[in-house]
Amino acid sequence: MANPQKPPRLRIPGSRSGEEPYELVHPADTVGLGWRKVSAEEQEFKVTSWIARMEACIAWAANNGVRLGPGSDDPAWLLKATARRDYGTRPSWVDHPLCWVRGRQPAAITASPYSYEHHAPAIHQWLADKPGIGLAVGPGWYHNGVEQIVLWRRDVLGHQVAAADAGAEALNWLS
Repeated sequence: MANPQKPPRLRIPGSRSGEEPYELVHPADTVGLGWRKVSAEEQEFKVTSWIARMEACIAWAANNGVRLGPGSDDPAWLLKATARRDYGTRPSWVDHPLCWVRGRQPAAITASPYSYEHHAPAIHQWLADKPGIGLAVGPGWYHNGVEQIVLWRRDVLGHQVAAADAGAEALNWLS
């Protein structure tokens, strides 16, 4: 059984201690969880889910040679020459975004819209005049029932990038 009081401290490349994206904060560190009021079995289940989601995200970053970096809520950030914090215009389909860099170049944005199907026309309209940007859709690691989209620069990451799938079991406790 995992020890919920001393959780493993997995870290996504590019994140600093205490600065993990809020979607990937350890369940015991989540505000308002009332960790001590949760049964040991539920604690173990939540920790196991968190580990699976973190491992999926870490493996995805390692497979693509990227790390979290300064970025933007605006997918146009991908079109810039170097990565830096930029507060652009956030389309409604960019929900829970994470910006990924390779070297100093913007490489990808991952997001978890609650309904890809609902937002697909707007996403494809945005992509229409950007042939250098790829799109992948798949199960994600943020929450049960949402899909992950990955927008990436083909000149930086190549032509094949997939979503980071933590598996359905890892997300069951979130529903």
